[in-house]
Amino acid sequence: MSAGEGLGKRIRIIRDTMSVAEFCRILDIHRNTLPNYESGDRSPDATVIINICSHFKISPLWLLFGNGPKYMDAQQGERADPSAFDYIPMVEARLSAGGGAFVESEGVKGYYAFRKDWLRRVATSTRDLVLMRVIGDSMSPTIQRNDTVMVDTGRKDIREGDIYAIRYDSTIMIKRLVFRPGEKILVVSDNKQEYDPYEVATKDLHIIGQVIFFSRVLVPEEGGIFVDLK
Repeated sequence: MSAGEGLGKRIRIIRDTMSVAEFCRILDIHRNTLPNYESGDRSPDATVIINICSHFKISPLWLLFGNGPKYMDAQQGERADPSAFDYIPMVEARLSAGGGAFVESEGVKGYYAFRKDWLRRVATSTRDLVLMRVIGDSMSPTIQRNDTVMVDTGRKDIREGDIYAIRYDSTIMIKRLVFRPGEKILVVSDNKQEYDPYEVATKDLHIIGQVIFFSRVLVPEEGGIFVDLK
């Protein structure tokens, strides 16, 4: 079962015997949208997730991932307030046919909760944030295979030596970027023993966004999604 199918099944469990019309009225969504959510063909956005958790007192962890108790009242200790979190999409990286624009609308694999107060400190806007999985080892030891990176697509201006998600020559990757004379950028890997730096023309490099956060799972994980190729 995919992440979308699991989330859809749990939404159907929450609705239970409530009519589609009534459930959609509570969530402020069109009644034709709900079947797509419940089938897993489409993932609800963060607003719908928050509305479900708030109205039905559902644990965000249970709704998104099937982990822990279903209801917030069943949790021990301090209870998470769903309204204190924004839900950032984990996406597949895709490029549109024109202009190298970054597209994630059909590639959402699920949502991960981050505190709003923390996001306000580190990000330009929550609407500009995406999570991606890393493949490859060119940024090791800083960022390793199977790490998850948070990319702020609102930060496209290059800051010397920072890490960015970029597209170059039809390849999406994460690299450090350094200015060079003559409208050129030096593309640098942290794994300098295996990957040499190289220069590219500024006009040929598309900046997807700056990497502002990464996380690492210390056990094997199935189904890597993204990004870093040589």
